[in-house]
Amino acid sequence: MNIIIRQLRILLGLGCLLAGTFTTAGAAPAPGGYVDLIGVRVTDVKGRRHRLGVSMGKVGAAVLVFLDTACPVATRYIPVLNDLHDDARARGVSLYGVLSNPGIGWRESADFVDDFGVEFPVILDSAGDLAVRLGPRVTSESFVISAANRIVYRGRIDDRFAAVGRLRPRITSHDLRDVIESAARGGRPEPYETEAVGCFHHAWGEVGEPDAGTGTVTWSRHVAPLLQANCVECHRGGGIAPFSLEGYDNAKRWHRMVAWMTGERLMPPWRAVPGFGEFRDARRLSARQIELLRTWSRTGARLGDPEDVMPVSTAPRSKWRLGEPDLVLAMREPFEVPASGDDIYRYFVIPTDFAEDKVVVALDFSPGDPRVVHHANYLIDYEGRARAEDARDEAPGFSVFGTGGFLDYNAWGIGGWTPGAEPWVLDRGQGMWLPRGGDLVLEVHYHLDGRATTDRSEVAFYFAREPVSSYVDGVVIGTEDLRIPPGEENYWRRFSMDVPAGMTLTDVTPHMHFLGREFISVATLPDGRERPLIRIADWDFRWQNTFTYREPVHLPAGSRIDAWVRYDNSADNPQNPTVPPRTVTWGWETGDEMSELWIGFIPEVPKDSGRIVRAAERSWYRLARVSDTEIGKLLKRLPAVERE
Repeated sequence: MNIIIRQLRILLGLGCLLAGTFTTAGAAPAPGGYVDLIGVRVTDVKGRRHRLGVSMGKVGAAVLVFLDTACPVATRYIPVLNDLHDDARARGVSLYGVLSNPGIGWRESADFVDDFGVEFPVILDSAGDLAVRLGPRVTSESFVISAANRIVYRGRIDDRFAAVGRLRPRITSHDLRDVIESAARGGRPEPYETEAVGCFHHAWGEVGEPDAGTGTVTWSRHVAPLLQANCVECHRGGGIAPFSLEGYDNAKRWHRMVAWMTGERLMPPWRAVPGFGEFRDARRLSARQIELLRTWSRTGARLGDPEDVMPVSTAPRSKWRLGEPDLVLAMREPFEVPASGDDIYRYFVIPTDFAEDKVVVALDFSPGDPRVVHHANYLIDYEGRARAEDARDEAPGFSVFGTGGFLDYNAWGIGGWTPGAEPWVLDRGQGMWLPRGGDLVLEVHYHLDGRATTDRSEVAFYFAREPVSSYVDGVVIGTEDLRIPPGEENYWRRFSMDVPAGMTLTDVTPHMHFLGREFISVATLPDGRERPLIRIADWDFRWQNTFTYREPVHLPAGSRIDAWVRYDNSADNPQNPTVPPRTVTWGWETGDEMSELWIGFIPEVPKDSGRIVRAAERSWYRLARVSDTEIGKLLKRLPAVERE
């Protein structure tokens, strides 16, 4: 942008600041309050996707600084923020600028970033979603969000400005820098607030209101950044999703489907109930974002200014997002995926050939054909059962259904992948010990798309380069006490585990088959307090995931883990594989059922791992019957352990 025009805009911004003619964003959450922002998907003005607070598979604190292209206070802080960004990144804290103004589009935002040499990612808050959630009062106001989604600080960057137009000769308080350093040390600072100085922040009203800047919702101004952040990773050429949303023509073609699927919360695919446990790879749109897509569709899916369109995010140079792996294990031969038929669940045996024991600190996955690989899970088999099953099947790999179950709960689950998931990365000082001699068993769910293809997927391993102090282990709890009568739509079972020693949960994986409808798990602490672990209110066998906690969940000795599961064996269940329904019991066949919860954990004391494993095994010996009265009480008290 011409520098004279830029300076005129700065002067105009100063006039607005002095006159106080801008409106504020509305109610502002207090420090210490909860905001569901860590992990939210956003797009910066360069077209790059980000997940707030997530970097290279690790979750940390996030810093959001609200800026404006013409406010002199905000622009004065750009060099300071460039330095803070470098320092924060080195400490594992993510810093972002936020441009959230109904009157500013992509082109002006991009010019601002270039003209001022901004080195940190600047998010174009095209729907006003971040501003409405945080309620900034002025531009240059900063927010520090902990990994636990608490506002630990809001206010000024430093005390450079005593008031509007008044600069102190010497900075004595580097507030934002101090909070970043505290958050990086893993501390939990007392939430506090300072008074930020800057231009009044522009208001966002309800979507569709003319004074909110979204009276006419367009693809270029509002929708493109939203789809790019949340949808096109799968809905693109060659992706797993059935159609592309890249570019205006594709988005307009499917605008009614997009509005309906997001409105029904079927997309983005995420089955865990919000607030019932907090997970690293959550995919959710806010109510405001959903309404924006509805409004865009309802008002004709307009293009807007074709010259004011954010660039499309480029694919990473390497398929391995954590850099060159220490080891890559690939399927030994390609698997032929047919064009039509039922979805395929296939297990592939890959010898690890470890010459010595290994300590794994990170895993990543690369689908051979991302159009058909729906999800994958990784297991380690030390007993040769998978090899025996593979030898009995002439095609590459084997099917677990109908084989009698090679797992028998002796295979070791070590992770999984779904489209859009971050690499699996352990915190510093943690590792997963893998003894030599096992086989990697890669479970792949293929979603057929009408085209015959081949797949040869790969798993990347990253090994520890320094000693670790704690090791991740895994158990599975559940029940085989299942006998679901035909026509029964509310068949409940309960299983539980008494925690004999302190443990920290890293992830959970609920598992049922096609009759499953609901899964609830809660941990009860020794003092009677409850910790929600996972709830899936609308189970879908196709979308089962490993749910990794954003912050590990600590359970002291004397705690109890409970799980309640509901099955629907009626003819009204569209997923019922048997018509007419028949009595269903536990088993490995497609038409059988299962009821289990896989748990990743770190024992407080390494030698207690065996005690925890034996406690999990005891869960299988108990009857799982549960009364209607208990279920009624459970459902009534659920809101008390969920965060609204």
